[in-house]
Amino acid sequence: MATGFEAYRMEDPTLLANVREALLQSYFADFDAGFLKSPAGQSDIADHVDGRYNRCVDHVLPWLARYTELGKANVVELGCGTGSSTAAFAQVASHVTGYDIHAPSVRAAQSRMKALGLRNADTRVVEPAKLLEQLRQENPEGADIFVLYAVLEHQTPAERLETLRTGWDLLRPGGLLVVVDTPNRLVYFDAHTSLMPFFHFLPPELGWPYASRSPRENFRDSMAQASAEDAPMLLTRWGIGVSHHELELALGDIDPLLVGTGFEPEVLDMFPVTLDEEVLRLYVEKSGARVPKALTRNTLNFVLRKGDNADLIARRPSPPPVRHLVNETSNPVQAQRLHELEQRIRELEAHIATPPLRHQLADQLNGALKQTALHRQARKLVEWSVGRVKRGSR
Repeated sequence: MATGFEAYRMEDPTLLANVREALLQSYFADFDAGFLKSPAGQSDIADHVDGRYNRCVDHVLPWLARYTELGKANVVELGCGTGSSTAAFAQVASHVTGYDIHAPSVRAAQSRMKALGLRNADTRVVEPAKLLEQLRQENPEGADIFVLYAVLEHQTPAERLETLRTGWDLLRPGGLLVVVDTPNRLVYFDAHTSLMPFFHFLPPELGWPYASRSPRENFRDSMAQASAEDAPMLLTRWGIGVSHHELELALGDIDPLLVGTGFEPEVLDMFPVTLDEEVLRLYVEKSGARVPKALTRNTLNFVLRKGDNADLIARRPSPPPVRHLVNETSNPVQAQRLHELEQRIRELEAHIATPPLRHQLADQLNGALKQTALHRQARKLVEWSVGRVKRGSR
């Protein structure tokens, strides 16, 4: 799918080698050497070098271009990490400021900007307790885009609420609050941290000992070394999913603000629909639960806009048709037919379930049965049996 942002991809071997070396000397400097040599370690390095950056260029930038002029945007990113998304935004935005509490990550981000020749991006280390206050002080004129890229899931509930409120207050009229690549707490499988079903529903008192069953070795080992006192915060920092509850507590009703839902082609190409989210979406539809469709996705990617969003809301894409909950077939004609039959069955079930029609059908069936020879024979048999009982016959 052509996006118009292809020229910004990281593909040059020399550039990739330079960024890799910069990350090894900064962000990965204190990592266990054995882990870095393992397949998981090599995958982590590759993801930080160009994986996250290219995903942002390929999917996030064209997605956000639907809602704002990126070339004029002043972007603030909280939790910039090693600068993957920061650099991607800097390729097209007027200016980007990234904040993080981890000094090695920020050093890596600065090395990345230098390697890419980007001069319109600043990345800063901030003490956790002063992070949001410094963000407000250093951006008195506000921002056009406030980015939370894989951030909220690593915060405590109180931190999430304060972050969302601060980011929203920072936005200028028409500004975007962007949440990307964040796990949903309402789905069944924890694909972010433990790689186990239902794990993220557990309270810390159960999550800490149950982590020993995780197939993810570094998570398992990390939790095994934690004390009972430290385990709850460690679980939080590894990452626990987000849901609509934080958003509503921080910002109120988000439906009038929600313009990007994660069902746009750019996001669907990055995060295809899973069984978990189809089950959740079906439950929301059938139960009437007030959960925005954007918050039924397994991985949350959504955009809130500060302003009158009537036109954008009218163009919000609908979720794709249910795929995992019907019998799949390789024949598209048959698949469409199955879907139509399923819809028709649901309509008939709803229609028949209404009491007046149900009673009418029962009366019609009884009337039709009385006209059959079988009914007349059965009636004669019943009358004969009743007569024998009355006469005392056995």
